[in-house]
Amino acid sequence: MNDYLFTGTERVTIELAGTFDPSKVPLPAGLVHAGGRLSLFAFHVDKLKIRGVPLLTWSYPEVLWRIAVTHEGVPGWWAIACDLAATGPRWAARRYVRYDVRAQHVLVEESRIESRGEAGELAIQVSNKIGAPLEVERRELRTGRDAWVVPWGDDVTPLLVHPVKVERDSLSESSLGTPVEWADRAVVRRGRAHRCGVAHR
Repeated sequence: MNDYLFTGTERVTIELAGTFDPSKVPLPAGLVHAGGRLSLFAFHVDKLKIRGVPLLTWSYPEVLWRIAVTHEGVPGWWAIACDLAATGPRWAARRYVRYDVRAQHVLVEESRIESRGEAGELAIQVSNKIGAPLEVERRELRTGRDAWVVPWGDDVTPLLVHPVKVERDSLSESSLGTPVEWADRAVVRRGRAHRCGVAHR
């Protein structure tokens, strides 16, 4: 038996890096900033299944905001916010993964990322041009004020790099408490295996 409660296939996965002033963003005890770096992890998952519930599946987009940290020297991501529209996935993400979930209208397509709601708006256009290579960081995932560990699977799905343009952004400052300077290229994958487990200490 693996550690993954939720499994599915992401039709598209987009990772966009950003930088910010780490002195403006407090961390839970035990976590240390790793250079004031942010990873926006946006995806649309299809046929998400919950272990033990074989008859039901969900398809939905999600935007996960992750800060680069270390914990006792181990590189990690600390999830500061999870943007979701669908009611069921919002409840599950809060209950089992312990994400700080926000009810936002979310769109994740190969050409676009959107998250908008009471917290603010983020709109990013993704070009179909191919850019220079980028490296994907694989780190331990943590969440919540107690920095719980989230079992998080990754795979070697081929990736491409595409130029991006941030059209509107009032959401990053409301998320972190300080502005984010976004990169001009994003990593894009298609068909990534979605694997996520129950958060634990």
